[in-house]
Amino acid sequence: MRALRPECMAYAIRDFVEEKLDSTYVIGRSLDFALSFEESGPATPMFFILSPGVDPLKDMEKHGKRLGYTFDNKNFHNVSWVRGRRWWLSRPSTWQLGAATGS
Repeated sequence: MRALRPECMAYAIRDFVEEKLDSTYVIGRSLDFALSFEESGPATPMFFILSPGVDPLKDMEKHGKRLGYTFDNKNFHNVSWVRGRRWWLSRPSTWQLGAATGS
């Protein structure tokens, strides 16, 4: 019998911190995506380190739509390195087109 199950530890630690310290230490904060986007650029790209339950795609789609980038316009691309889309990244024409058009 395992005494400490790894899949339950995150929840147990969260409950412990909330009980002993305060809920302010475990409440997730939302990120102002538009502000972060304005601070980013070619020399300062944005990277997302995801954890379970976090999905920035909705915020990215919303902000992209405001700027005219959508899946329908074919100038908004969702690339997942984990789910077998490395082929898309390996095509030089994709990166050259994106660099030339800004999409």
